[in-house]
Amino acid sequence: MPLSALKKFAVLLKPRDDQPALDRAAQYARMNPDLEIVAVRVVNDYKDPEKDQIKIKEETNFEQLRRSYSIENLNFRLVFSRNVAEGFLKECHDGDYNLAIISANKRNSIKDLFVSNIDSAIMRQSEVPVLVVRDAKEQDSVGNAVILAIDFQEAAKFKKLDDYLFNAAEAFARSFDGDLHVANCVVPHNVGRMAGNLSSSKIVKDTGIDNPLELCFKLADDFADRHKIDNEHVHVLQGRVDEEIPRLCKRLKARMVCMGTTPRSTFLGTVNSSASELVLEQINGDVFIVNAETLKDEND
Repeated sequence: MPLSALKKFAVLLKPRDDQPALDRAAQYARMNPDLEIVAVRVVNDYKDPEKDQIKIKEETNFEQLRRSYSIENLNFRLVFSRNVAEGFLKECHDGDYNLAIISANKRNSIKDLFVSNIDSAIMRQSEVPVLVVRDAKEQDSVGNAVILAIDFQEAAKFKKLDDYLFNAAEAFARSFDGDLHVANCVVPHNVGRMAGNLSSSKIVKDTGIDNPLELCFKLADDFADRHKIDNEHVHVLQGRVDEEIPRLCKRLKARMVCMGTTPRSTFLGTVNSSASELVLEQINGDVFIVNAETLKDEND
């Protein structure tokens, strides 16, 4: 998936002056002037009789914002929706976008891991790939490495997602003139023991390998061979995803992590969906997310 193939981005505007998502979109627009960037403002606090007045105000605000960005194809969409995430997701669905770019919301309490923030809901439900940006200015302090965080066992079941993520991560790395690294975590089944839960894995049955680390190293070698990746750039990690991925990001000074969401994924499955948000909270780079459900028909 070359970045030049991406034609239309939806950028969710924040209701304040700083706009990390739009900052990042502007950087991509400089690399590809043909990109159409659509700044989407979702208003959720309104009364129906006030809509026309709000529209005039928001369009005026956008014109002021437009003047501060050197984006050739920058357009504006105003959406009225009581639920910001639902309004933005509907616009992404209806507008034929290639990518959604949103800003990360800071997690302030344990409660935030269980009550979906706007960015959490979008990450989990979006039908188009999502780029989550923490702080566009922090890219100056990171390197050019791109990490593809992939569960090798799930990759065998969701090959279309595997291929899409690899192609995307490779394209991002190439555009940054950086290196692509692949990371897989062997997550403890019991926090007190370093042993993975492989009881339901078809791969275990097919290979006869029942040691989590041995199996992951074999799958890592197969993945590296299939995608022609240097072995030094393939990392099999032991521990919690939300600890090991940020640690690797720090060591490599990674500017981006590419991840997939699948029904049972170690990385972003429904049970462990908060892990992705903890990863996002602890790294300086962006997170690129693709939902396997988007590619379901092609995986069947």
